[in-house]
Amino acid sequence: MADGAGSARYSDEAARAAVDEFVAVSRYLLGRDDNLHLAEIVEQAFESARDAVRDVVESDLKDYATTLLGVVVRKDSLAAIQVGDGAVIVDGEVVTDSHEGEYANETGFITNPGVDPSIFFTSGEVTRVAIVTDGLENLVLENNGYEKTPHGPFFRSMYEWLQSCEEPDRTAQLAEFLASERVRSRTPDDVTLLLAMR
Repeated sequence: MADGAGSARYSDEAARAAVDEFVAVSRYLLGRDDNLHLAEIVEQAFESARDAVRDVVESDLKDYATTLLGVVVRKDSLAAIQVGDGAVIVDGEVVTDSHEGEYANETGFITNPGVDPSIFFTSGEVTRVAIVTDGLENLVLENNGYEKTPHGPFFRSMYEWLQSCEEPDRTAQLAEFLASERVRSRTPDDVTLLLAMR
């Protein structure tokens, strides 16, 4: 998942290029070598995504600023990577750092020189994964000043819905919920939510 900077002219193009490349490289590496560590896969996919964004640049690199959050899962392990704001939530815990800047609403982008991604790895079966962009953070995360934690009732209801909803209807229903007055009245930012469960 990627969230282009609102102030960057071509951030939508950059976000699309980053996600497409991250997914393609992750799939390729997963299919090529079962022994390759997932942390290595997300690192290589991230580097390829960063290169893909740089390849589409036709003006100032700042015009292509975008965040990137990604997860790769095997039956017995998971790796997550993040640059920029938003959150990766695994089995009820925020697992990556959001690279928030010195000032309010400042974040890191994959186009920033020298930015290091936050990487998380866990072995063992994972049952629930969520990724959210920063527009949803205030609605679905609780921040006690030291750490962010998922708002339990929100995610419980979302996973219950996911389990009960017929597959063809999921995308449309989720889009309708995210565009609802209930959500839009509480955030002026774009909102993206990815949910996965076993």
